[in-house]
Amino acid sequence: MDKTLFTIYKIPFLISLTLAVALLAVGTVGKPFDMAMVIIGSLLGMFALDAEYFLNAYVLETKSEFSRTLINFLKHSDWTNALKHVYYHKDESRENSLNSALFQVILAAMSIFVAFSGAALFAKALILSVFAQSIYVLLEYYFKGRSDDWFWVMANKPTKTSVQLYIVVLFVILSFCLYIF
Repeated sequence: MDKTLFTIYKIPFLISLTLAVALLAVGTVGKPFDMAMVIIGSLLGMFALDAEYFLNAYVLETKSEFSRTLINFLKHSDWTNALKHVYYHKDESRENSLNSALFQVILAAMSIFVAFSGAALFAKALILSVFAQSIYVLLEYYFKGRSDDWFWVMANKPTKTSVQLYIVVLFVILSFCLYIF
């Protein structure tokens, strides 16, 4: 794997790996196949939020320079440079639907639902991983001073204290989901 690509996805990889270990530790996963599904679901979750950029390139914003470059990388099966391109140019895109408070609230509800349900372990791990990754991306937005971009769907932007409280609530929801997993 390209060293730069590993550097880009180092923290999301560690989040996914930590979540997989936590799910295996707290869950009643005993069969090797089930363990593999939890690990694969957790690892795939680190790429789910980046899928929006590929969707934008092919469907929504097909004429932009970002989209044309990304499509060219994908036509030549150059996945490494496609992911790098997304990483280095993701700040140019505003009003992302997956990287937003609206999607995160939906993810929180889905996480609680799958934690209580008898859904497949792969689905549980995938949804919890995407939820954990979305918390990390929110923290990136917060520390870059771009939390208004995260809450673009709201008419009134939240205060710094409100954003901090929102982050704490998200961590409580994630902890609760891990507890009942």
